[in-house]
Amino acid sequence: MEYKRILWVLLAGWLITSGAVAQSSKRVLFVGNSYTYFWNLHLQVRAMSQQNEGPELMTLASTSGGVNLGQHWRGERDLESRSLIGSGDYDVVILQDHSRRGIDAPDSLIHYGSLLAREAQERGAEVFFYVTWAREWDPYMQEPILEAYRKVARQSNAGIIPVGPAWERARELRPDLDLYDPDGSHPSPVGTYLIACVMYGALTGESPVGLSERVALNDLDGLGYLFLNRMTAEDALFCQKVAQDILEKYR
Repeated sequence: MEYKRILWVLLAGWLITSGAVAQSSKRVLFVGNSYTYFWNLHLQVRAMSQQNEGPELMTLASTSGGVNLGQHWRGERDLESRSLIGSGDYDVVILQDHSRRGIDAPDSLIHYGSLLAREAQERGAEVFFYVTWAREWDPYMQEPILEAYRKVARQSNAGIIPVGPAWERARELRPDLDLYDPDGSHPSPVGTYLIACVMYGALTGESPVGLSERVALNDLDGLGYLFLNRMTAEDALFCQKVAQDILEKYR
């Protein structure tokens, strides 16, 4: 089954009376595939940003299952990523290529990543490349994936969000922690919480340590909560500390 989602998150308190986004918020566009949309990652990142006094992250995801950045650039599968980037409506653009692209076609990752990054930067957006992780059965995938993303980030004068290295560290320290979906590729709810912690820290500059183990947003009516994830306090703190350690290393 293929998934394609372009989601605006418009919740109570987002718009000021003029229709502009409040100055204390950042508008963030996620461009990727299932590694971006599993377990509503971008909404979890937004929910985390609401827990502290820093900028709230207003998030949108342009995704389709299994696609690469070249397909985003060409607008295949009805993807609207280029037009969204071209609108100039975003403070931050996060780019994620296919999970094997850094191994099977690193030149393609670098080429199309550079094109999309330049288009975003020309419209005033800060760009980050979302470094993905190795498959569960092949941890040696991590090094070439990381190197491809670091190379395109250097060439594009962009940052990286080192999710893959955070997963690698977490697996070393807690091999019992189930980061993976049963397919051994996609993230579990725990894995998505770890990703969101890294994203939160990279985008806000704040430490993820101390975030709640419950991830929830106010519902559209403002009368309840939309629960996105729930961790044990022990696992949540572990993910937060790993995310913070990796962010300090790569910052």
